Amino acid sequence: MEALRPVPRTLLRDRAHAAIRDAIVAGELAPGAVVRDADLAERLGLSRAPVREAFSRLVDEGLLESKPQSYTRVTPVVSDDVRDAAAVVGAMHELVTRIAVPRLTAADLDTMRAANEHFAAAVRAGDVDGALRAD
Repeated sequence: MEALRPVPRTLLRDRAHAAIRDAIVAGELAPGAVVRDADLAERLGLSRAPVREAFSRLVDEGLLESKPQSYTRVTPVVSDDVRDAAAVVGAMHELVTRIAVPRLTAADLDTMRAANEHFAAAVRAGDVDGALRAD
């Protein structure tokens, strides 16, 4: 009877948040695109309230920007910010590699290979949450 487990409760605002976030990450909602709660609510088959709550979280996360009584849009990509972030991430990866590689065990390598396989499978399936977890 292991198949009969409690079903996790999910709130509509969480589902709206995940769907909109995934659309932004996948490029379905392009940087700079204006988004309207009514339009996305209709596309998602939800009322406007959970979409507005999702918008608020996405603004806090930096994926959307909003000017009250004017617009809500997907945050534009600023090339200088991307370049700067890539430089920081590259430096961090280099440092971690220098420290970690000499300490790796065979079990560590097996774990990393399995994580890479999970990541690749999630990417192929378009599963953003799965890819983020595996990463």
